[in-house]
Amino acid sequence: MSVNIHLYLDVDGLKSPDEADRIGAAVNLLMKDHGIESWMVVSVHHEPPSVTARSEPDPIIVRGAREWTKQFERDIESAIRTIAPWARIDLEWDYPDPA
Repeated sequence: MSVNIHLYLDVDGLKSPDEADRIGAAVNLLMKDHGIESWMVVSVHHEPPSVTARSEPDPIIVRGAREWTKQFERDIESAIRTIAPWARIDLEWDYPDPA
């Protein structure tokens, strides 16, 4: 069964604009690897250095959401921590469909 999910990712606590650029590239690659790049908008900010990713305005359509979200969370944390172990990662999910 497929479900609609919104994804909100904020990465801050970065030390430089270069670090933000590298994390932005890693996040974009991970979105592509998971097949959700067409639903996501990834933004890199240099002042202060940070990265955001949003599925707004439309949700991501996912089959097997429970397992997929767990794997995605592991993958995104690993990708970011490889570049900036000190980064603050805030990843939130929203389920817009009524239960």
